[in-house]
Amino acid sequence: MDSGGDGANGQGQGDVALLVDWENLKFSLAQRERRPNVTALRNAAERFGRIVYARAYADWQDPVHSGDPANLYMAGLEPVYVLTRRYTESSGEVRIKNSVDVKLAADCIEASHQFPHISTYIIVSGDHGFLHIVNTLRPHGKRVVVIGVSWTTAAALTDQADVVLYYDLDVERMLDETTPMTAPPEKTKKVSPGMAQAAETAMAHIQASAGGTTVELDQRKVAEVLEVVMEVTREYRRDHRDLSVSLLGQELQKRLPGSDFARLVKGRTSYYVQGLAAHRDIRLVPRGFVDWIYLPDEPDEVISTAAPPPTERARYDYGGLVFADLSEQTRNDLIAAIQDERLKPGTDYLTFNRIRDVVVRVTGREEFAAKNLVNNMVSITVLKNLGERRGFSPETGLAYSYATFTLDLQNADVRRALHLG
Repeated sequence: MDSGGDGANGQGQGDVALLVDWENLKFSLAQRERRPNVTALRNAAERFGRIVYARAYADWQDPVHSGDPANLYMAGLEPVYVLTRRYTESSGEVRIKNSVDVKLAADCIEASHQFPHISTYIIVSGDHGFLHIVNTLRPHGKRVVVIGVSWTTAAALTDQADVVLYYDLDVERMLDETTPMTAPPEKTKKVSPGMAQAAETAMAHIQASAGGTTVELDQRKVAEVLEVVMEVTREYRRDHRDLSVSLLGQELQKRLPGSDFARLVKGRTSYYVQGLAAHRDIRLVPRGFVDWIYLPDEPDEVISTAAPPPTERARYDYGGLVFADLSEQTRNDLIAAIQDERLKPGTDYLTFNRIRDVVVRVTGREEFAAKNLVNNMVSITVLKNLGERRGFSPETGLAYSYATFTLDLQNADVRRALHLG
């Protein structure tokens, strides 16, 4: 949705609550071998105002978070323990479900009454379950900012927030991520005839929506906004990320100067999209009550059919089978078997499913438990993520991305099992 606010474009005003689903953030970043930077997170939050309420939620008794509570406290975030619930599924698997969303929601409601001066709530998570918190806070006049990781944040969550930031793109970009954020074209840049025509169409839509009131808009400025729209669309579709009209509004809010966004775009994103769609610069496809944006040269099959799901990412349920549950001998046998698989002729990397099959063979456990174990092994760096590759589904011919892995030869367990000293 479109929403104004100084925080997306400059220094914000008012008081801010920062609430972090630590497990969601930490494990999402671990998929790409990254760790959260709390200083960068606080700096991003302070763009929206003064932080007066800051908490991080997790099961701090889990060994994977050893040392985190003290470090978070020193960084200005109060660690909040989240109660977990153990239960057994029909398959016999013992699972643990945390209740971060419930506890965080309760804290939001309590804070909104106890500290009415807090005007902005920043939720750091990509879990779709936090959609209920967003929908609860906004009717009470609170601005809700979502900070998630670009490859795991739920689209439903981003559509409802006032502002969306991606940790890996907007909070802490990697040093080798040299592609700059899109900036509005300079005023002196020549506007192409095609973009000028799209600007005229967009202006006509905006004028028609004004109910007879004249809207003063400069065609060059509208064309410059359309250039940014095209850059956002190319960026999202190049990375195979879905882009809705409401999410586009979020991106424009981040990338345009605050005055330009408020004067030209706020509440009007759909008219800019319609202007481009009318001239076939983009394709606008309604699906599931939402309008989605595609590039004009994308095949109909990509647009009309969901792509095959990517290989499962590194996120595990710490109530399921994890590496620490195995005996030392089984851990050594498993690492050796994975290395044997990796050293087969013509094998440069291993896929998630290939490692899962090795786990099933060595441990004798079911596929569900094996998946959980592989994800855990990635998170604790027994396995190293080599990045993503692209493949094509033999059934549909559609492109999809999948993660690749190898053993981390710097890991102590791996070195011990492979007798590397």
